[in-house]
Amino acid sequence: MAITSLLDRVSRSSTLDSTFQIRQRRSTVGTELYAGFITFLAMSYILAVNPAILGGIEGMDRGAVFTATALAAAFATLIMGLFGNYPVMLAPGMSMNGFFKGMLLSGSVALLWHEALFGIFLSGLVYLAFSLTRVRKRMIESIPEDLKLAITVSLGLFIAFLGLKNAGIIVSNPVILVSLGDITDPQIAIAFISLFVALGCMVRDIKLATFIAFIASIVLTLLSDAFLGTQYAPLPEQWITAPPSLAPTFGQIFNFEFLTVDKLFDLLFIVIIFFIVDFFDGLSTIVGVGRDAGIIDKNGKVPNARSALVADAGGTVAGTVLGTTSITAFSESGIASSQGAKTGLAAVTVAVLFLASLFFYPVFSLFSTAIVAPAMIVVGIYMVGRLGQIQWDKKESRIAAFFTIMFTILSFSPANGMAMGFISYAFAMVVAGKGRQVHPIIYGLSAIFVAYLVML
Repeated sequence: MAITSLLDRVSRSSTLDSTFQIRQRRSTVGTELYAGFITFLAMSYILAVNPAILGGIEGMDRGAVFTATALAAAFATLIMGLFGNYPVMLAPGMSMNGFFKGMLLSGSVALLWHEALFGIFLSGLVYLAFSLTRVRKRMIESIPEDLKLAITVSLGLFIAFLGLKNAGIIVSNPVILVSLGDITDPQIAIAFISLFVALGCMVRDIKLATFIAFIASIVLTLLSDAFLGTQYAPLPEQWITAPPSLAPTFGQIFNFEFLTVDKLFDLLFIVIIFFIVDFFDGLSTIVGVGRDAGIIDKNGKVPNARSALVADAGGTVAGTVLGTTSITAFSESGIASSQGAKTGLAAVTVAVLFLASLFFYPVFSLFSTAIVAPAMIVVGIYMVGRLGQIQWDKKESRIAAFFTIMFTILSFSPANGMAMGFISYAFAMVVAGKGRQVHPIIYGLSAIFVAYLVML
């Protein structure tokens, strides 16, 4: 009771209330703090997943990536909370870190990791410029909704496929390309069990499904090490330490030896693809959470839209300098609004917790890509839910969605999928006699994508 009374007195503080409009939005400090804490738990897996994914790229130090992840997430979420006043939390995007790794390891681009990261830095600057001007409205309206949905779905399937591969559930096969892994292997069995635990949570509408999949995988892995003698997650000697140094990744994006024509083209492509995905993904999350929290009215007016988008774009710029992939608004932010959060105080709470997590690197360093794989699969399942929103009765939408999704999965490259999606959409619209309905931006991007495919 004493704590509740104290929080109520704090919520009536003129400074706090004027900053976050707590009473105006019919919320309390206690509600905002609790919602922020629960949301941090739900998205804290990114502190293990991002270093596990990016740390597998030659030249990217896992400890430095961890520190970059925590700092970039804290910075962007703090800006969102203080200036956007939305209960929206940001961190390195799950789909884009997997895409980044797959793009580099598959040889889709002729860039080193820090050069590719520089491309994301430039995309963040473009995003920031668009957020500060009215051009953002034209950009939003230029790309068809069905194409945006197809891109989101393709990224969801890609990250799920990557998770299945990392877990060993799906393995390569020289005859039929891929096949099912040995489910009697303890590591694969753990992934399967953790995945189905999460599926049960999803069916029962438990919003912490991703976090629960992560925790289930950790617990089962530790039990396997204890009773089966495996060494999947050896316990550290220390649990609390100083944050790992940023030196291996900080500022490396500006370290260029030379840029060939091929690299310049690949750089341009990265700028385009990351800008498009980050811009629309961030906007959709901000709008979705804003509606749930009652911040956005029935007419669809988005208050502080510029500040919210600047936080999203600024996070990407800062994150790439620190040494991680693009920052985006997390869908787990919906958990905060479902718990009653209506202001940016919940986001500020999450930012503080990200900063505190810097001292727990030994805990998060336990987790391999196999351990975090179930969480990746769950994220993919959530993202693929937008498949039903595509207007399949429209042939041009059906064709573009099909090409986007199929080429993303079968060529193991969201870049190829997006390229084929734009090209096929423009082509189908012209053949259907609807060429004038296509925005010039689409034709321009399609031309760039054609050149990209020719240069592969």
